[in-house]
Parts: sequence; C-alpha cells; structure tokens
Amino acid sequence: MESATSSKRQRVGNVQRAARDTEDEEEEKMFDVRSVNKDVDVDSKIAALKVSLSVVCLLSRTGGKNLCRCSGTVVECECKQEIGGGGGGGEFVATILTSANLLRFPAYSRYTFLAPDITVEVYLSKGKPLKGQVLGYDFHYNLAIIQITTDYPLPTAILTDIDVSMPLTPTPLLTDSKPFGLRPHTVDSSLFKLRGGDKVIALARTHTCHCLLVESGTLSIYKSSGLHCQELLYTSCKTTHVYIGGPLINCDGEVIGIVFHYDGYAAFLPINIASRCMQLLKRDRGVCHPWLGMTLTNSYAAKASVLEEIIQKFPHISNGIIVKDVMKGSPAAHAGIVSKDIIVECDGEVVRCSLEFCRMVWNRASQSVEVVVMRPSSSKHVKLTMVADELKPASYNWQVLFHLFVCWFSYRNARWH
Repeated sequence: MESATSSKRQRVGNVQRAARDTEDEEEEKMFDVRSVNKDVDVDSKIAALKVSLSVVCLLSRTGGKNLCRCSGTVVECECKQEIGGGGGGGEFVATILTSANLLRFPAYSRYTFLAPDITVEVYLSKGKPLKGQVLGYDFHYNLAIIQITTDYPLPTAILTDIDVSMPLTPTPLLTDSKPFGLRPHTVDSSLFKLRGGDKVIALARTHTCHCLLVESGTLSIYKSSGLHCQELLYTSCKTTHVYIGGPLINCDGEVIGIVFHYDGYAAFLPINIASRCMQLLKRDRGVCHPWLGMTLTNSYAAKASVLEEIIQKFPHISNGIIVKDVMKGSPAAHAGIVSKDIIVECDGEVVRCSLEFCRMVWNRASQSVEVVVMRPSSSKHVKLTMVADELKPASYNWQVLFHLFVCWFSYRNARWH
C-alpha cells in the first residue's frame, strides 16, 4: 500500500515537473535571449544597468501549485549577522517591493483574499532561487513586501519621489504672448520633475534564464483605464504580465514607480505612494486608507473647454486640482463639494497636483480636512470642511485588474499544472 502511494506521488510529481518544464520552455521562447531588448536604445540600456542587479523575479505557489509570476525591486539590504570581523561576510536580509498580485487568491469575487498555504521563490540575476517571506501587503494599492536572506549584500535601488504638477501659470497679456501657459514649477529640488512626454523605462526579470527585460516609453498625461486607482499614471511602455511589480525608472536609473500592466501598456504607482506604504507596512503591518468620495484630475489633463471656462473665471489661477465627480452621500458631498470645483488649498497648503493632495490626506481617516475651492459657477472662493471616512476592503482598487488576472490565471492554470 505504501509503495503504491509512493508511486502515485512520484507520478504526480513528474507530471507537475513536466508542466513546469513546458512553461519554462514557453517563457524562454517568448523572451529569447538573442532577441530580448534588441530594439532598446543605448541610453535606456545604460539607465537599466544602473539598477539591473536590484531587479528580481518572484514566483508564488499555493498548495504546491503555481499562482503568480511577477517582478520586483530590492529596496533595502541590512546586515543581520557579521562573520569574520566586518570583512563583508555574514547574513543579510533584503527587502523587495513588488505587486500584491503575487499573493492574491484567484476567485470569482470582487473581494480579494490572501492565498492559503503560500510560498514565494525569488530569482536574482543569477544563482539558485531563494525562499521569500511575506512581510506585508496592501490590496488597495496592490503592493507587497517580501524578504529574503542571503550570505552576501545585494545592491539596492535608489527611490526618487516625483513631482508631476504643471500649474496654469499666468503671464502678462502682451501683444505677442498668450494670457497664460502651462509651465513647470519648482517646489522641492529633491523631487524628480516628470512631465507628459518625458522618457521612462520599465524593467522586469524572467525566472528561467534570469533575463533582464527593458522597455522604454514616455509618460502619458491623458491616458486612463478601468483599474479604478486614481493615483496611477500611464506610459507608452509596451509590457506583459511579467513586468507587474517591477520598477519604472528615469534616465538616471532611479526608481520612480512600481509597474502594473493594463491593455498591453505599463501603468505605474508613483514611488511617493509605494515607499510610504512600504514603511507603514513594516512599522504597523497595515495601511489606513482615507476616503473622501470624489474623482479628481490634474489641471493639465483636463479638456481644453474646461480649462477655458476656468481661466475666464479665474484669470490668475496658478494651481489646483479639478473635481470631476462626487459620490452621493460621501464626505465630499456632505461638505458641499460639487463637480468642477477646483481644490487649491488643503489645511493651509497649496495643492498643485492630485499626488500632493493624496499626501496631504494620507493619514486623515476619521479626521477633518479643510479645503479651499474655487467654484467657476459662482466665481467665488469657498472654504469647506470634510471628515474623511476610512475605506473598506470591499471598495479597494484593482477590481478590474483582479478580474483580468483571474481570467489570465484560469487560462494559464491548466497549462501550468
């Protein structure tokens, strides 16, 4: 009886290994080393090489079955135990920032669950896979933190917050000039100024041949999607699912965002939000999400007809974000905010873009938030007070992405197992 059971287990193991070998062969064909990155320009390759050793591939399994494969970035590496008097040897703990897709349990539900009995393997640029430990995750921003232990220090990526604001800056009305224009502004020299059309580069790594993938593109200020995450920005980088969780970098090799995949292109969560989430997950094991119940857009991304109406009412307006929609019964609605309002201040701080506004209300769940809005319908400045609610898991972002992931998983599952 024991012999028969052992034989059955061996047959099952052989089938699973054969399925994984087939998948590995398919991946190698898809990312042929001879053809990968062949059309990438030299500047993009140079930028990618500055951070390449920090880019990893992650593979998760639940109940021994393949669940998800994505990329990630080594963002921290600390010496846990030194050996040999500080000569570089010892035990090191590295922290990897990636996508929570790695941990999601695929079920036909709008709710998201942590996969049961989950294991994670991490593939570096070379060598055998390392066992990953789940340190934290946030399904709202679709982020996860994985830790690995090595016997040597790993290179860590440089994370640089971005400034995507481009206010309407008035200029004197001269005969040879326009009454206003879109111009960059200077707020903090430590921020990387990112404008529509600027070059960005998405990176990923495969787990079979350890191959680095590089795809360059530009920032798009007008593109949107159904991912239901207002904080996402979009690019023209053509990507696949393996790029999910990987870094988006600038031409200096600095990580400015975490890549997600939508409709063949790379969307990304700004590193401003991702790094803050990571610190809260490490410290508190969770992230509190305030909810105001309104959809916002940056002024530079608004339609020309909307901007014309704003400029006619407020010819000297320089900053602000536009309210597109307000949910009925939301904190914003109770405060009196309406569509087309322009939020120009929050608790005494000037609001230049939606990313800044997100930072200002980050830890304000159940607290009052005072805003100043400019209302085109009345040409008035209005001071309003909102009390932010805490977002519930049922209303988290990524419902559309999760549906697409479920469909992809269902298709691949039969081929993996």
